[in-house]
Amino acid sequence: MKKYLYIFNYPPEDHDLCALEFKYLFHEEYQGQYYLTNQDICQDDSVFIKAKIDIFAMSENFDELLKEVKALNYEYPDFKVIYVKNKMNHVEYRDSLKKCKDLSWMIEGTVKLNQPLHTIALTYLNNMWICGYYHHGIPTWKKHDDKPWTFSNSLDIRLARTLVNIASGGNKDLTIIDPCCGMGTVVLEGLALGLNIEGYDISREISWHARKNLEYYGYDGQLIQRKDIHDHTKVYDVAIMDIPYNLYTPITYEEQCSMIQASRKICKKMVMVTFEDMTKEIEQAGYKIIDCCLRKKTEYVKFGRYIYVCN
Repeated sequence: MKKYLYIFNYPPEDHDLCALEFKYLFHEEYQGQYYLTNQDICQDDSVFIKAKIDIFAMSENFDELLKEVKALNYEYPDFKVIYVKNKMNHVEYRDSLKKCKDLSWMIEGTVKLNQPLHTIALTYLNNMWICGYYHHGIPTWKKHDDKPWTFSNSLDIRLARTLVNIASGGNKDLTIIDPCCGMGTVVLEGLALGLNIEGYDISREISWHARKNLEYYGYDGQLIQRKDIHDHTKVYDVAIMDIPYNLYTPITYEEQCSMIQASRKICKKMVMVTFEDMTKEIEQAGYKIIDCCLRKKTEYVKFGRYIYVCN
């Protein structure tokens, strides 16, 4: 069975957020920055996946690894072999260079050190030599940072992409709603991942700007409409809701609670974002909180956004 090695990278303050996304993408508890599995997930989908190695061969003995790779008869034009360092096992620089050179002789084709068409990776992890095709994660979500309409308290792109992954769990057949979509950041990330997602906002001006953002990137602007969450009748598989707070959208505590109550009737699963602990209010609305984490602004401050996964 095919195996893959995923390499994760994140700032310290995002550890819990990465672990939460991992749980819903891979359907296992987070196991660390290096994850060996037979699950094939696109490395570009998550902001936390630095790279994925599509494994050719694994062995405790490097010479045996070379034999295995040679027997596979791989051929690549203009390829390069790199050594991927990790925090688990250290290999001296000169030794890693020699082993990369030895491995390159086991692959047919032409070696090109500058701007290769293909990259083959070698690493030594948990006392095993691992080699395979190297896929570096491409931050495709960054293009949405340039959307024409935004405001300062909008969800940042990295968090929006992560919330979409938590909500969908990689299932592209789900129906998803963002009932308080603001400038449409979550909807943009959902559409970029090929998901069936819609957005709504009570503000005429904000929903119009959100439609323009979608159209700017070539998406159907009509996927975002002006509507009050209390007026929804359709039921979705999952909702992603960033509870407004009293900055750009004047709102009282009672209105926040009313929105949480109203959301209960439109979805089977909820990923909710708040600026303060609202565990009591969420449970009073009839939700069961399955997971929760605090995504802090930096490692050393308590301020941040609470993220709840509920059903």
